[in-house]
Amino acid sequence: MPQPPVIKALVKDFVNRSPMRTTSLVISVFGDVVTQHGHTIWLGSLVNALALFGVNDRLVRTTVFRLVKEGWLEADRVGRRSYYRFSDYGLHEYQRAARRIYAMDNNDWRGQWQLLIPVAVPEKQREQLRRSLQWQGYRTIAPGTFAKPGDGGDTLRDTLAEFGLADKVMILDASTSPLVSPELLKQMVENSWHLEGVASDYRDFLQRYKPLLRWSRGKGKLDPQDAFVARVLLIHDYRRILLHDTPLPEELLPARWPGAQALELTREVYRALAAPSINYVMTQLERGDGLMPAADAAFKARFQPVAP
Repeated sequence: MPQPPVIKALVKDFVNRSPMRTTSLVISVFGDVVTQHGHTIWLGSLVNALALFGVNDRLVRTTVFRLVKEGWLEADRVGRRSYYRFSDYGLHEYQRAARRIYAMDNNDWRGQWQLLIPVAVPEKQREQLRRSLQWQGYRTIAPGTFAKPGDGGDTLRDTLAEFGLADKVMILDASTSPLVSPELLKQMVENSWHLEGVASDYRDFLQRYKPLLRWSRGKGKLDPQDAFVARVLLIHDYRRILLHDTPLPEELLPARWPGAQALELTREVYRALAAPSINYVMTQLERGDGLMPAADAAFKARFQPVAP
């Protein structure tokens, strides 16, 4: 069956990017797909799957080797076959990201902030901590000071415990003073969270994926392979925007914030692609004991509203 023009255009757009972001695509496949279907994938299946995105065999193998070296993936070898899964570090990092990617909860903000100051964090851990905090929505508002509306909750506690930094970071709770003008507060947020650039990324995302939204609505039965390709690219691009965004309260966002529309588009398209893409995964991709199993129960909760 020939590839639909809308899917072909998305793949071509990915291939033509410079650089092509193969490492990030592999992480997207492991996070969005492999973690939900037994956690392990045969390298040959990964090579075949990524060929659908224009990534050749050599580049897949080089990328996987690099991710193992960087601690994101682990490998098992059975005979002449190699099987890969997230390491504990890679899985924890993606699980933190997943809470952002697939969430549909409303942000009920009451003017509270959390300030985080890395008082005694070793130099070799600073970048790793900064990257993890960025995923969780913290931003630098002054030299050496991270801030986030609300609080970090269990995610922050888990992060500090995992990195062994619970006694090396100062955490302060604060509230917005009535003396602060709403205009000044919004300006601070716009500058520290770089909202203009994030909004531009969301608008580009919407322009790129609105044809896919129309395609998913107009098709009665979606081809499993096409659905798999579209789902992975959708989450890959959405995840990369969230790396630079944070779920800010509506009161702190500019009017007509495009992030809300991007979330709704992603939710609708993802849920339309879910069943046929799972069909591809379970019939085409292998792990150590055969074809990949059905999706975990947690998969059904993706992009579902959180009960009050």
